[in-house]
Amino acid sequence: MSISKNIALLLLISLFPTVLKAQELGPPEFGAYDAKTVDAIDLTALPLLPELTEQARIIFERGQENGRNPAMFSKVGDSMTASEAFLTGFGDDNYDLSNYPELQPLVDFILAGSQSDGTNAFNRQNYAPELGFSTVIALDPTWAIADACEANETPLDCEYRVSNSAFALMMFGTNDVAVLDADSYDYFLRTVVVDTINADVVPILYTFPIRADVPEEKSIAFNKIIAQIASDYDLPLVNLYQALVDLPNFGVQVDDPLHLTLPDNPEGVFYFNDENLKAGYTIRNLMTLQTLDRVMRDLKILNED
Repeated sequence: MSISKNIALLLLISLFPTVLKAQELGPPEFGAYDAKTVDAIDLTALPLLPELTEQARIIFERGQENGRNPAMFSKVGDSMTASEAFLTGFGDDNYDLSNYPELQPLVDFILAGSQSDGTNAFNRQNYAPELGFSTVIALDPTWAIADACEANETPLDCEYRVSNSAFALMMFGTNDVAVLDADSYDYFLRTVVVDTINADVVPILYTFPIRADVPEEKSIAFNKIIAQIASDYDLPLVNLYQALVDLPNFGVQVDDPLHLTLPDNPEGVFYFNDENLKAGYTIRNLMTLQTLDRVMRDLKILNED
């Protein structure tokens, strides 16, 4: 065998475990939650914005081989993700990037994929975020929308089939933290992540804001679980929790602990000036665009300037 063939074979062998890890993942094991390892995580030490990970690249490339749309993402989560305040204005030409003009090519790329009726990744109906959604509900076929979803299809699977998305913007925790223990949350979130990976969709995870009517230490503990899962599966993590810590009431509405704060003018969530960036929803919108921009540039979907 020639030297070049030897090198190629060695490269294939070295890459095989990584590729295997990204494909056909088995379901997580309930009860495998490692509290000691998770407790040691320091959320303040994690970056606010992620870089593209190797596993995310592999999942994306496999998705492209199977025809997934690189200009499409799914919104997956509870009412903070289903909210009209999350990204929709960018799809309706109701935005101002202000001090972040470098994000315009990203917005243009996604808008270029708009359908004839003007729907796009920013403003389309999604089938896996809704008021009251949790990790458990995302996996429950009884919550699937009958008009769009097939028999016995989970909301998550329905969303990925209908949208043909390449990415999933995924934030669960605000509802889960009120009803699940750490073992259950770890198991169900891992199941959502595994189902997403096996659908050839890149999960982009978020830590979530403190829920004021639940003991703060439990929200922190659940966010550490998210960070551990992102690390275990080598996935991008947006550290929204840390970005909101210094905002009043952690960027959450005082009279509604299930939703982020809005600017005085609610449409300001899509206008990135200094005043509007004091609101939780505006921060999440900015961090999401920044994350997609980084990931898509690293994947060469967007050209480097």
